[in-house]
Amino acid sequence: MIRIAEQSDYIDMDSVFRASAKALCVRDYDLKTILAWVGEARPERFIRSVNDGCTLYVKVLEDKIACFGELNIERQLLLSLFVSPDYAGQGIGKEMIEFLFTKARDAGIKVLKVDSSLNAANFYLRNGFVEQSKSDFTTQNGVVLKSIKMECVLTT
Repeated sequence: MIRIAEQSDYIDMDSVFRASAKALCVRDYDLKTILAWVGEARPERFIRSVNDGCTLYVKVLEDKIACFGELNIERQLLLSLFVSPDYAGQGIGKEMIEFLFTKARDAGIKVLKVDSSLNAANFYLRNGFVEQSKSDFTTQNGVVLKSIKMECVLTT
């Protein structure tokens, strides 16, 4: 089941983010960059996201958060999608992105944008996004990551 995240989920979401980045980004970013990016636990990052207009969604399996995604309808932007390494490769990310596509379509979004990390670019390409340009993405804690700006035309 995918549902709107509650503030009580933020600690577990932060753990998923940090574990996922450490496990799945090592081919595309050096360890120093990854550790600077994930830093220390900061579940308050999700309060900031909500205050910036994002809606957060979680996929819960076996009473654990397996995946989460952040969608900003006003900015027509998918901010993040992270899958716990424990559940990687099981189709959970695909399920989440399809759910987010539905939410975006229901809100009238025709083109959804994402600033993809290098390691996630193939996932987004497989799910209908098209590369627009190379970019530098500045994270909430100020780390600059090489990234790829992508867009997906949402068909009805």
